[in-house]
Amino acid sequence: MKTLQHLLLAIVLLVTVSSCKESTEKTAVETPKLETKEETKAVEAKSADNSTYLCKINGNDWSYTKASGIVSTHKKTKKRTALFTFTNKLDKGSETVQLYYDGNTNQLEKVSVHLKQPKKDGGKMTAMYQLLVDGGKRLPDSSMTGTLDLTNPTSASGTANVKNMKMLFEEDKMEDQTMTVITLSPLNFEGIGYSDLDKLNYGN
Repeated sequence: MKTLQHLLLAIVLLVTVSSCKESTEKTAVETPKLETKEETKAVEAKSADNSTYLCKINGNDWSYTKASGIVSTHKKTKKRTALFTFTNKLDKGSETVQLYYDGNTNQLEKVSVHLKQPKKDGGKMTAMYQLLVDGGKRLPDSSMTGTLDLTNPTSASGTANVKNMKMLFEEDKMEDQTMTVITLSPLNFEGIGYSDLDKLNYGN
């Protein structure tokens, strides 16, 4: 009788151990599968983002999907200007940061920014900002500095530090009133392709 009881106890223990082992193996196999899916999603998200970081605008990262430059001389004034445009293509519309440099001194002289912002009554609007070294509407504490390097004949590098740019108009329609004045964190760019229109004309 004792032998039969021992045998039944052994069978019960064997079944229990087998069930625990199977459960453990399933858990061990399923967990890596979940982690793999999450990792795959993260990789896909990164590869889908083709933008390049430029600076922070009021503390928020701003990136561009396209950049280009044009250097030219005004026919009447003979003023030489280098304009570099950074464009962020959105699902609907786009945003831009434009940096204007004096083509002779290579100093930053104007900044223009267009951002898509929510309106109070719904939808979005294009908020336009501008800051000039000389003239224009400026706040008392507005400032801008920057330099440009055009020693490479096809690609440029430069810097810009812009503080307190005021929105040009329709600021009362903005949902977020803190965005009526913007500040760009100090930025650096390099390897941006540009065209010198004067040299192209000389070539003709």
